[in-house]
Amino acid sequence: MRQIPLEAWLTILAIVAGPVCALLIQKRLERSIEKKERKLKVFRELMAYRASRLSAQFVQALNAIEVEFYADDKVIGHLRSYINHLNTPAETDAAWVDKTTDFLNNVLYAMAENLGYRFDPMTLKRGAYYPRGWNEVEVELHALRKATLEVFTGSKALKMEIGSPIKIEEAPPQRPEFILPKVGNS
Repeated sequence: MRQIPLEAWLTILAIVAGPVCALLIQKRLERSIEKKERKLKVFRELMAYRASRLSAQFVQALNAIEVEFYADDKVIGHLRSYINHLNTPAETDAAWVDKTTDFLNNVLYAMAENLGYRFDPMTLKRGAYYPRGWNEVEVELHALRKATLEVFTGSKALKMEIGSPIKIEEAPPQRPEFILPKVGNS
């Protein structure tokens, strides 16, 4: 029986293992790209909605940070500080809001670093646009919902005011009734 040389075995191994290794490398690259895309999606959502923090998109993206950036201790640390702050009562509204913005900017800055973006912290703080009218509408809708709930739960009464009597003008003349002709044998 003839012995197969080592070169032949190595050639056979390369023929079999080459495509398998290439496939494994390709799958690993695809997973890495997908992971970065998910991180980018969360970051884009937070950046896009950072001025409207009550929007569903912002809250969903905020809650996704822990899953997508779980290996980045810096991002997770800033996220936890931000969430802890959000769960504390506001002592003074303006100071609490300013501190909230600072905590959020720390999260965004750490995420940007993780993704290879370079943002100026001031750009993060002042770079979002939120029309003043949207804020007024949001505040008014909140006040309206709150007042409606107070009335419907009975904690507040509905205020009614009687003013000057309404002048009732003469009723408009009545329309004459139309009589439709009968159709058929009668």
